[in-house]
Amino acid sequence: MIDYLPIVIMVLLLAAGAPIYLALGLSALVGFQIADLPLLASAEIAFNSLTPFTLMAVPFFVITANLMGVGGISDALVRFARAWVGHFWGGLGIATVLACAVFSAISGSSVATALAVGAVTIPAMVAAGYHKSYAMGVTAAGGTLGILIPPSIPLILYGFITNQSVIDLFSAALLPGILAAASLLICAVVVARVRNYPRLPKESWSERWKATRHALPGLLLPVLILGGIYSGAYTATEAAIISVGYSLAISQIFYERINFEQLLRSLGKSMVDTSLIMVILATAMLLGHYLSLVDLGGRIAAGIQAIGLGQMGFLFMIMGVLFILGTFMEVTSMLLIMVPMLLPAMAALGVNPIHFAVLFVIAMEVGLLTPPVGMNLYVVARAGNGSLQDAIMGSLPYVATLVVLAVLVLLVPQIALWLPAVLR
Repeated sequence: MIDYLPIVIMVLLLAAGAPIYLALGLSALVGFQIADLPLLASAEIAFNSLTPFTLMAVPFFVITANLMGVGGISDALVRFARAWVGHFWGGLGIATVLACAVFSAISGSSVATALAVGAVTIPAMVAAGYHKSYAMGVTAAGGTLGILIPPSIPLILYGFITNQSVIDLFSAALLPGILAAASLLICAVVVARVRNYPRLPKESWSERWKATRHALPGLLLPVLILGGIYSGAYTATEAAIISVGYSLAISQIFYERINFEQLLRSLGKSMVDTSLIMVILATAMLLGHYLSLVDLGGRIAAGIQAIGLGQMGFLFMIMGVLFILGTFMEVTSMLLIMVPMLLPAMAALGVNPIHFAVLFVIAMEVGLLTPPVGMNLYVVARAGNGSLQDAIMGSLPYVATLVVLAVLVLLVPQIALWLPAVLR
């Protein structure tokens, strides 16, 4: 039983509100003592866990997301979407989801997507006669696309942990990402129609083309990133570096919105965001090293097989657990804690790790919209100067939509697996 002491310590620390890196790190060090491993080995393991080339993509995509928020790119994307679909029922909701989808295909970050787009769209929707809860709900939901539509930072981390191809993971998430965006669009229209929100005047063709020309540099960035990755022209890490240079260039040349002070602030914020991810990753890898020594994953797999739970039953059970964990665990933390523990059980039951990655990320999307730790709820409440309760109520239809999508992808694995098979 003493083998499980680090897990108990981690759970107690998390329940007490301790920072995730502290909970992971202390429980890992206790595990090293139990396994009679030298504590100096922890420093080597932590350092080596952060050296793979793939992980270099994370800080550069974080920088890109922050540059887009201050560089005028997000404003241009919202203006483009509004010009083309603003006159439909729920037009501003549609524009918000579309802008989030394009932003997601550049940044790989959910919180950055919700914050950058929400700062523009929430005030616009309220001014147009939409209820603030609707405005915050659709923005929070659209922001979740940031971790599903490639390039996705959680998928990069998942690929590192499971030793899966990032290109395969991005390919697997592309079609579910499009389905998620379409589902959120439909939900936004239905809610707006039921509540009889006003429709904006239809814009002229000249205004539409003007908005398109203004947004075109930003619209080309997803093509540059994903096209280069899928064609094999460059890796995800190289694409992340290119995205930083391109975002900075168009912010200066086309939008003229970013000055030296804003650049320094964006870089500083990116360093803080990246450092937090890397510290959590390093401590999670330490705990994972201990768990592999005591074969906790193998014990979980044996227990699942002993109760006769098949592959489909396992997936339904784990998705239920992830939905619950998502209510009080942050995305990166849930990914880095749960995936290493589940890998042996997945292997024993023949679960495709690429398929599971997509299911895991959709579950994390739901977590971003569920209190008490749903990060997107807090982001849109701040961006819209509204209450957390309104954000929660506005997000409920989209939570149900994403749960239905998760079940669909679970029952029809080819939604995730078809494109990677085609591109191989």
